[in-house]
Amino acid sequence: MTHPVTTSHHTIVVRRTYSAPVSRVYSAWQDPAALKRWYMPGDETWSSEVLEHAFHVGGRKYIEFGPHGGERYFEDCRYEDIVADRRICFAMTIRRETARITTSMVTVELAAVGAATEVKVTDQLVVLDGGDTGADRERGWGETLDKLTAELRRAR
Repeated sequence: MTHPVTTSHHTIVVRRTYSAPVSRVYSAWQDPAALKRWYMPGDETWSSEVLEHAFHVGGRKYIEFGPHGGERYFEDCRYEDIVADRRICFAMTIRRETARITTSMVTVELAAVGAATEVKVTDQLVVLDGGDTGADRERGWGETLDKLTAELRRAR
């Protein structure tokens, strides 16, 4: 039996403002040790492992994440554009165990707002074969960006 081949398209935009300078927020995206602590959706039962992180245009970010003892997810990214302290663009594919569930183009924009930093993440998402939803991705980005607050406090 074959499963239906479907696609759905979504544009997700999530914003957060952090009480930290742009350089510190940018550094949290650049540093693989920091990414391991904050860059994943889910609650405290979730963890991640940064398997590869070459933070430069053409470089790869490859992360395994998921709930302890549960199904694992793999995020495979290629950095397409990086402007220090301003913008990070990457093509991203996520798979669940062996099935690809999404592919997307993600743009992270950072802007100083006084002494704080506004982060805007735009994810131009294609869901493959019903493997995810736009609402789930938006929630996942929100959970991920909320974890960045604790990381920025830690980095002081």
